[in-house]
Parts: sequence; structure tokens; C-alpha cells
Amino acid sequence: MIRNVISVLDGAAGSCGKAKVVGELATDSTINVGAAITNCMPNAGHTFVSHNGKSLVFRNIPVSIVNPKTEIFIGPGSAIDMDVFEKEYKMAESYLGERKIYVHEMVPLITDRHKEYERLHIKSGSTFKGCGAVSKEKIMRDPNLEFFKTYKMAVKCSNDEWLDRVHSHLDKSGEFVVLEGAQGCDLSLNFSGNYPYVTSRNVSTMQLMADSGIPGEALLGTIMVMRPFPIRISNVTKSGDFIYTGNYGKGDELTWSQVNVSSILGSYPFKGDLEIYATDTFHNKEYILELMLSVDEIYLKQLFGKDASYYIDHPEKVSFINACELERLVYKGDETYTSELLDLPPIERFYEDKGEQYIPDLSEQTTVTKMERRVFDLDISKLKNNCRVNHPYGLYLNFFQHLDYDFHHYKGMMEDVYFNKYVREYLRWLESETSCEIISLGTGAINEERIAKKKSLVRDIVA
Repeated sequence: MIRNVISVLDGAAGSCGKAKVVGELATDSTINVGAAITNCMPNAGHTFVSHNGKSLVFRNIPVSIVNPKTEIFIGPGSAIDMDVFEKEYKMAESYLGERKIYVHEMVPLITDRHKEYERLHIKSGSTFKGCGAVSKEKIMRDPNLEFFKTYKMAVKCSNDEWLDRVHSHLDKSGEFVVLEGAQGCDLSLNFSGNYPYVTSRNVSTMQLMADSGIPGEALLGTIMVMRPFPIRISNVTKSGDFIYTGNYGKGDELTWSQVNVSSILGSYPFKGDLEIYATDTFHNKEYILELMLSVDEIYLKQLFGKDASYYIDHPEKVSFINACELERLVYKGDETYTSELLDLPPIERFYEDKGEQYIPDLSEQTTVTKMERRVFDLDISKLKNNCRVNHPYGLYLNFFQHLDYDFHHYKGMMEDVYFNKYVREYLRWLESETSCEIISLGTGAINEERIAKKKSLVRDIVA
């Protein structure tokens, strides 16, 4: 059997930039992507940013639709919310052209009752998009469950037709079949070690293969996408309710302020790192109170939990690290802002347009819920386990600018780049611990913003 299947898999807890990697495969003229398959559900968004900066968010449709020659499939491991799907289809329609999207006949439809069921029953972290509830009904053969029919050029595909079409691509030695993963290995139902703070399904290359009706022998390899500082979703819902979403193994929870400052100083975030640069303004409780009163209530809940009102009454109790977070949140997105709390060493590269005390904000919001993500130090044991289960041939380290902001938006080859000692040691440590080669460093959201080790991200097809 020809081995031409490439799996793109998230090696952490999601949001590692799978869509960026898939997009780079799909738009590379030297890589013939004949077919692309997702088994995604609408609880996660996958963002592709084109060369001209246009952002496209996919939740069911494969990102590879941006390649006009690729045949597009949505597999039976998916579930579709028609309200979401219709909007996504409209966004992607110009890329689809005259092609069809082949949707397996066993793709169920998510309705409001599935979302409401999750809001009532899930207490361990969820986006409440109905994905777990609809999967439950499918497993129980609930007679009320409906399945996808057809919508415009997205056509229902019988099981026989699905296998015929997919396997016709497996028989072609000159093209690749890309499996576009969803969620992340550290959210996997059985092997993440994070239960119950997980998603409603298993996340692995073998699961992607099984959900697509493809035998294991067809796998050419897995690209595992990761980030230096993994994320989890917020402990506060959009409605302001508290719901614990889990930690990241033994990795300490960090703040975005720590990541931001470390990225520009060329250091690694650690406990007490920001206190080194504290100014006397921290002792000005009126300033701290002013920050607290300027921050949206939902952010106060994220920072202080149920005790937010206590800290408003007692601003002198606010820790320095939380004061830095308050200041960051107040001036979020303001490139003219310079910190009153931190007196950093001169950073010459910012002098011309932003001032020597400017701190870029690398914080992120989830694609679906728009809530600010929590950020953690990497627990290497979790990454090692994910490599054991999936045996990737390469690690794609996205968000490399979080380690060194000098490389934000940089494009080039590793052999032409000089990294500081801290970055070199980090990369050596990562490869040594995982026994896996780093094949690329993603330096930004835009397609092909990366530092590549080789010209091609894929292996040669094995006939």
C-alpha cells in the first residue's frame, strides 16, 4: 500500500496553530495535496491567515479548501451545527468554486437541546457547543437524532461513496492526503491524563485515521504542532459563571505579563521574575484601584475568582503580578502604552516607533468563545507521552516569538539564523526529551511566517 497520508495534530491542549501548518501545506506548490479530511466539531476554530493578512476561521470545513485542486471531505467523526456551518460555508464559498464538499452520511446535527444539556450537566470545563451531547445521542442510537442532508455544494456522501472517493486518493503515489486534526492531545478523553477536564473524544493520529476510514498502513507520518507555553480555556464563562477547566500537568500557571516581558528580554518566565523590575508606583494603591475599576468585570473574575469585590475594597492586597495583569488589561491593544509598574532595561529595537518601555501584548482569546486564554509553563512529560502515542516525525514549534520577540513575523531557514544561548538550549532540550526533530518554528499567524529546517515540511511518499 502507498503511504501518502499526513496527519497534522495538536501536541498540547489546543490552539497550537494547526490551521497555520495545514495552510502552509495546502498553499505550497511543491506539495500536491489531493485530498483533505476533517472530523471536526464546532467547539473549536481553526484560523488560517493568508499572505495578504486575510483571516479565515474554519470549524468543520477543511482549511485545505484554500487549495483549489484539493478534494474536500468532512468525516463521520464530525458534528455540524447548521447555523454555524451556513456562515462558514458562505465565508469559504469563493475558495470552493465548482467543487463539492463530501460530507459522510453519519455526520449528526447539533441542535439547541444538545447545548442546553451540556450547560446543565458538564461542570468540568466546556464551550457548551453541544458536541459531547450529540455524540452521546449518536452512541445511544437516539431516534430523535438528525443527520446532515445536503447544503448547496456540501453533499451527503454514502458510506460506499466515501470509501471509494477517499481510497482513490490513497492509491495515487503522486499526491498527499492530509488529515486535519482538531482539539489537542492534552484534551484527549483517554490518554491525556487530564480527565475530566477534557474534550468529548480521543485525540490522536490513529483516531483521525479511523474516523476517516483509512487503514494505519497508509500513514506516511504525523506533524505534531506545539507551542512553548500551552494554554487552557478560561475558568469563567461568557456569562460570568465559574467553571474549573483544569491545569496543565505539572506546568506552573503563568501570566501573559510574564510571557510578554520574557519575550522581549530574551529570558524564560519564572516565579518572581517581574518583581525584579517593580517601580514605586506599585505602592500607590489609588493607581491599583483605578486599574481595577477600569477593567471589565469578567476580567476581574478571571484574575481574582469569586473574591474580586474583596480586592476592590482592599487594593493593598493585590499582588504585584496581578497588578501587572490589571495594567495590561486596561491598556490592551494600545501600542502607545508604557508600563507605570515595570522599569525594564532599555530595549533599543522599540525606540523609533514605540518607546523604550513598550511591552507587546501576546495574549490570546479563544476563537469560539472570545475569552482570554490561560497560559502555562510546558510540562515536558505530557509532550513526551503525546509523542509516544503518535510518534511524529517532526515537531512544528509555533508561537516561537513567545520565546524571542525579535523573531516575530520572521521568515527564513534555521541555518541562516543566530539564536541566543537560552533559545539554543531550549530547542536542544526539546529535541532531546522528545526524541523528535524540530522541523519548523512558527513566528506569526500569517501563512509561511516560519523559520524552517528543511525546504519541505513533508516526507517523500513511500510507494
